[in-house]
Amino acid sequence: MNLADILAEAIRNGGSVDIDAVPQPDLAEAYAIQSAILGRLSIDPKGYKLSLRSDGVLSAPLLSVTEAASFPYQPGLKLEVEIALVLGRDLPVRAEPYARQEIRDTIAAVHIGIELVRSRYAGGPQGRTALLVADLMSNAGYRLGPALDADVLDEGRADDLRIIAGDQPLFDAPGAHPDSDPLAALVAYANEAGRATRTLRQGMVVTTGSLCGGLTLPSPATVSISLGRTTWRMDIVE
Repeated sequence: MNLADILAEAIRNGGSVDIDAVPQPDLAEAYAIQSAILGRLSIDPKGYKLSLRSDGVLSAPLLSVTEAASFPYQPGLKLEVEIALVLGRDLPVRAEPYARQEIRDTIAAVHIGIELVRSRYAGGPQGRTALLVADLMSNAGYRLGPALDADVLDEGRADDLRIIAGDQPLFDAPGAHPDSDPLAALVAYANEAGRATRTLRQGMVVTTGSLCGGLTLPSPATVSISLGRTTWRMDIVE
């Protein structure tokens, strides 16, 4: 089996694979594998995750985007609280660079975003960037929570964030974006001449980093998330 088949099967059945026993792609091959996985799973992505690095932006499609307040538990599942950006219009590739304010003006809505992540590699991607990208950057699904005020997009913003799973506290600290700017990765990606042309379309959800890192969910539970004055609950179910 090729890597797209291996990963698609692991996504379907909740399984894991030995990272050293699979083909080792380069980055260009990893993006082709992403597309192949979507085809095998018959998924037309409704959103993308972006990760700003020193040499560019890594991207991956979200396997699902929904407002449903539940998600099935899987061993190794982690939760990340993020800021979800809903695009109000297309951002096509163009010669003239997009400025931050122009990008901000295209955001039609901002929500609490809950990314569920699970590496399909036993032991995780182990710093192997191409394998991380091929595995959709560990995305397992995405949930849209309540709408937030647009000022959460301000640079350097850090609202109080509290996350409790059942009766177990998982996080209680200011929720700071890893780039200090939730739009930085989107601005950089929008200005990449070689990016895929259909990734930034009207209505799509874009997420650019966790406010709390990845929090392991040891078992099914109701998760309570409070960001600033906004609270939401979702069920991680059997």
